[in-house]
Amino acid sequence: MQSQTNAKHGDVFGVSCAAELQSPVVSTGIGSAAIDGDPITIGEALEAVAISTGDKPVDQNDADAIGAAEIRATGEKKMRAGGVGETAQAAATFNSNTVRVQDMKKLSDILTDATEKLPVDKAVTKEDAEAVYAAEVQFPSRVTAAEVAEHGSGAVAASMATAADLNERN
Repeated sequence: MQSQTNAKHGDVFGVSCAAELQSPVVSTGIGSAAIDGDPITIGEALEAVAISTGDKPVDQNDADAIGAAEIRATGEKKMRAGGVGETAQAAATFNSNTVRVQDMKKLSDILTDATEKLPVDKAVTKEDAEAVYAAEVQFPSRVTAAEVAEHGSGAVAASMATAADLNERN
């Protein structure tokens, strides 16, 4: 089949375009689970945080939430040695002793590829989201008003709550 391309706009005009139409292609990356009906996992919810607020330095509230998410994903009673929760705790400790923001560990440093870093993953439930929220807000005085204004607050819990809500709808 011959076609012509409009160089100005990149449009393709073919003799019989209808025969070539296919279903829209949906990326199999982050967020596609909600589109294709598969439940969103805890790892995927954590990866969404890396994408949405990844430049935020890890604070203790984030570390607590990430640790709780890991525990919920694995079903274990504590964080795994070398897991995302322990790595987040180390990053929060490092950041608390670091003056320059550009030298701090960011959420994206910890949560990129979270699904691969978790030894076990599961669909996010409302109970998971509530447990992560409780962990994230248990010590609200750790985050200053200036930090909330600059970077936002509650990204991990918000991502988990959104995932749980989408999972309940499907």
